[in-house]
Amino acid sequence: MFDGGYIPFFSREDFEGIPSSRAYRARKQFEAVVDRAIGDRVRSDGACGVDLWSALTNVEWHGSDDQIVSYSFRAAGDLVTWVREEGNYIEWYCSGEPGIVAAWISGALAREGWSWAPTTRSNSES
Repeated sequence: MFDGGYIPFFSREDFEGIPSSRAYRARKQFEAVVDRAIGDRVRSDGACGVDLWSALTNVEWHGSDDQIVSYSFRAAGDLVTWVREEGNYIEWYCSGEPGIVAAWISGALAREGWSWAPTTRSNSES
């Protein structure tokens, strides 16, 4: 009988001894680079946030260690809000043209070891 107390879906023992797959490692590294390389500019000018959203959508970013990251339209909005340290993804969702990488972003991220290529599919749904 349920007594109103907490009943966990999983228990601690379910996770004991299981290491992380680090499936999100490339994305975390890329996001740290974005914040370091262009974060100040994105925080100082909202139009640069639009440029960032456009550069994240319908694009794959490739790192030097065979890392590949891509973003859905929503996830791109989440990253812009994280870098700007304000707002909500919906403020940036479809704020620019998907798949357009501004030269200032391409150059800054290239200096950090990241290159880009257009994706072969739209990532508006994922």
